[in-house]
Amino acid sequence: MPGRRSALGIGAAVRAGAISAVEVVEEAIAAARRLDPVLHFLEGLDVRGARAAARRVDGGLLAGVPFLIKVRTPVESPLVERLVAAGAVPIGWSTRARPGARSQTFGWNGTDYTRNPWDLTRSPGGSTAGGAAAVAAGVVPLATGGDSGGSLRIPASFCGVVGFKGTYGRIPRPSRGLGGLVTAGVIGANLDDVIIATSIATGSHRLDPAALPLWPVPTTPDRPWRVAYHSTLGVPPVDPAVDRVIRDRLAATGLEVIDVPLELQPTEDAWLPLSGLDNGRGIDPAAANRAREVRDHNNIALADLFTQVDALVTPTTLTVAHGYDQHDETIVTGDPCWVFNVTGHPAVSVPAGRADGLPVGLQVVAPHGSDDVALAVARRLLVDLPVPPVH
Repeated sequence: MPGRRSALGIGAAVRAGAISAVEVVEEAIAAARRLDPVLHFLEGLDVRGARAAARRVDGGLLAGVPFLIKVRTPVESPLVERLVAAGAVPIGWSTRARPGARSQTFGWNGTDYTRNPWDLTRSPGGSTAGGAAAVAAGVVPLATGGDSGGSLRIPASFCGVVGFKGTYGRIPRPSRGLGGLVTAGVIGANLDDVIIATSIATGSHRLDPAALPLWPVPTTPDRPWRVAYHSTLGVPPVDPAVDRVIRDRLAATGLEVIDVPLELQPTEDAWLPLSGLDNGRGIDPAAANRAREVRDHNNIALADLFTQVDALVTPTTLTVAHGYDQHDETIVTGDPCWVFNVTGHPAVSVPAGRADGLPVGLQVVAPHGSDDVALAVARRLLVDLPVPPVH
């Protein structure tokens, strides 16, 4: 899409008659056909369906906005349903990690691994790999995904775009897992696009009546935010170059950074059994009790931290994008992310700059329900990166 148009800009132009939804969608299809042989971000392209949907567009905030759906997303997904109702047009399905892969920070289309548009030797992250690569390369302004351990935020960090996991239940899902890890969401090149798309998708749904209420577009005023910065939340250390980029960005924005200790119990003690529950596997009662202990302890520790600061800032990933061919290795670069799937806090990844020519993402976390605060702080910290070399 020439100039990497924003979703809101496309919607306004289509409603004004400056361009038709069909024209926008044809541009996205052409870009997908041109770039997919290089980046391998598509699981499938639905040309006929996209063209038919574009012809039916009749207004809506996202009128004519092309987007990709993460492969294996249920057809009845409330997120997809509500984006389409707002005028958006799905053009196909994006890649995710290969089933059974040792690490999930890759994408796989059945024959090749998804590549990062910043460097074709690198992975775009995962598991929403294809969506992040396509958004970064300007094929579409939005892509859907789900986040159970960083699957929106990790690829957003690797690809220099925005990935937002709202408070648990912010966007309804077709079926809630028993472990309570997965939150549906979107990746976008523009923070406002991500906010609008999230707002559109919120509110209780017949498939998920316990979802949080409708979340209007936030109007949180900018103010002198107080934040805590922790370069790591677990055992693995952050790469010094990533740490330096984020510290420099915090200093440049003038946010008040408060030194607040944070002692968390090991996330893996909770995430592994909870993931088992989410995926329909039985778990040992002792493991279930331990998961509850970790979740409770970490929620209390974070609640205490948020009595002193408005938000917590961390690296989204401990390193920049790793090689796309490291798929047989166990990689823990997304360690700061899965903490907040266990606790359910809102967390957003935005680009903070670059290290070694590759994007560095920072993560902003806020108290439960304070998604607007996380996004307001992230707006202060984000850096608008140029379009990557492959676009």
